[in-house]
Parts: sequence; C-alpha cells; structure tokens
Amino acid sequence: MLTNAKRFVNWMQHSALPEFLHQGVKSLPEGPECFRETLPDDGTLARSRVQTRQLYVFAHATRTGWLDARETLERVANQGIRHFTNEQGVFLFSDGHTPDDRQQNAYEQAFALLAYSELYALTGEPQFLARAGTLHDWMQENLALPEGGYAINTNRPPMLSQNPNMHLFEAMLCWWKLTGQPRWEQEAHRLFALFTGHLFHRDRHCLTEFFSPGWQADLPESAHVDPGHHHEWTWLLYEYQKISGVDTAFWREALQHFAAVAGENPQTHAVMNEIHSDRTPYRAGSRLWCQTERLKADVVACVTQRNNAVYQTLDRHSATMMRQYIDGETTRPYCDEISASGERLPHSSPASSLYHLYVACREIDNLLQANTNE
Repeated sequence: MLTNAKRFVNWMQHSALPEFLHQGVKSLPEGPECFRETLPDDGTLARSRVQTRQLYVFAHATRTGWLDARETLERVANQGIRHFTNEQGVFLFSDGHTPDDRQQNAYEQAFALLAYSELYALTGEPQFLARAGTLHDWMQENLALPEGGYAINTNRPPMLSQNPNMHLFEAMLCWWKLTGQPRWEQEAHRLFALFTGHLFHRDRHCLTEFFSPGWQADLPESAHVDPGHHHEWTWLLYEYQKISGVDTAFWREALQHFAAVAGENPQTHAVMNEIHSDRTPYRAGSRLWCQTERLKADVVACVTQRNNAVYQTLDRHSATMMRQYIDGETTRPYCDEISASGERLPHSSPASSLYHLYVACREIDNLLQANTNE
C-alpha cells in the first residue's frame, strides 16, 4: 500500500533535500550566504520568501534527523537574512533596489514567522522567539485591518487577499503548538474567524481569493478561484481542529467537494492553477505546488476516514505528481509547471516550491509511520 507515496518520500529525503542544501546556497556580495532562487541558478533576483521557506525546511529536516544543515542555518539565519530585512527586522520582498523590491508585504512576514518557529524549535534560542514577537507586533501596528485580517502591504491597497492571511494562520498554529502562548493562540482564533466569516463563500461553498475593503467578494477578481488553496486550507483547518478541538469538518468537506468537482484538469488530472467561481477553467495549466497541497488534503482524508479508497487516492495522486513533474528530470530537480495539455514547461526549478513538496512529504511520512506503529 502507498508504494508511490513512499517513493515520493524517498526522493525527497535522499535526492531533493540534499541537492538543495549542497547546490542551493550562494555567497552574497557582502560575504554572508543566502539561498538561491532557482536550481539551476538562472540569475533570478532572490526573494526573501525563499530564504524563510528554506530556513523552515532545513530546520525541520535537521530537527527530525533527516540531515544536518546546522552550519548553513546558522550562517543564513544570523547573517544572510539581514540582507533581506530593514533595520527593524521587517522582511522586504527581495534583495533588489526598486520600490517594489523593497515593499513590506504581509506574505513575507508570515513566512518569516513560520521560519522563526522552526528555528526556535530546533535551537531553543530565545532570539527567534523575540524576533517573532517583534515582527508580529509590527504587523499588528502596520498591516492589521479594523475589519479583521491583514492588508497586502504597508501601502494598504484597497484590494485584500486571503493568501497572506492563510500563511499567517499556518505560522500561528506552529507557534501555538510550540509555546502554548496566548498571543499565538488568540491570533489563530482570529484568523479562523476570518476564514469562516469572510474567506469562505457561504453561497458558493468555495474559498474566495480577492476582496474589496470589508472583505466583500464583489470585485471582478473575486470570481478567480484557486483550487490549490482549497486543499491547503483543508489541511490547515484539520491542524487547527487538532489543537483547538473545534470541529472543522463542514468547511473541509465543502472545500474538498468544490476542488474535486471543478479544480482538476480533465485531460491531465492535475489540479489547475485557477478556475472561475462558476467552476469553469481560467488558467488550466498546473503548478507543482497545487499537487502537493492535494496530497496534504489526501492525508487528512486518510487520517479522518481510514478506508482503502482514500489511501488509494493518495497513492494515485502521488504517482501522478511523480510522473508529471519529477520522473526523468536530469538537469533540474523537478518541473514546476505543466501546460493545460500536460507538457512540462522548461523553466528552472524554483526553490520556493521545495517548501510545498517538503511539507506534503512529511505529512505522508507521518501517516506511513503511524500505520507502521499500529
């Protein structure tokens, strides 16, 4: 059982992780190291989200014994990361010099908080807890909205986005589980309330991505729906349920129904990038990260339903992802996107996708280990 899921775990542990650790780090002009944006390195400007995602991945992999990245983590977390922050420790979009590069986005802060949680779990160093508290304070002062949630960036554009709030929810769950401190618990509850009250469309039973002020789903962009985020929220809602005791089955089942009925390309059987809220395709190509989020939702189904059908679905989706994105690659770790008809697009592998692959892999591995111990 789960032969293809096991093959995915093996590829991650013995191929992808070591490759990104040994080839995915470079020296900055000022001397310290940072993580590369892509493999092979195509010269793309490094984004801070890549730094924090890789810190999270390698800190977790080190803490759980999959590899030892302590030296790299030390150099990037305590030196290289300063290249991507301002004097307050707030994360900028990238290491470029244009106004857009220097933008202070909620999305980047959310991933920094996630990385700090795992660095703190690995090292126990109070500096990471302190950094997280300072950054969260800054977010509440500069990005928090009176109607709940957070603005996209410090310019406070009228359009609101669910995505940074989703990843902040993820970070809050990690900190809450790790420390039990009220700050993180209360923020997790607030973001869950944002989801149930606004992000989840009560009539369409799907997740809305973009809103006008007040979290009103009345923009033209509000009709653009991301099936991958339906899977991602399914997993996050179950994580919230495990720690809070709140039953999230209603929302998880609704999200999964919508994603299964409308979110998959009938030709490739891959999760599409975007669809319309009326369930018609919008961007019918498929990024790799969308497939990893489906695997995480599949794991939730295995844990909560525990029947052969859901295990078979997980293994089938694992096989499809390996076949479409990973098997046969020789010059890059993985393909990051296939077209609507299934052709692999020829870009370098973005390092940002390793985070999605890794979390899905560890969820599968946890399931495999639990089944072995029964």
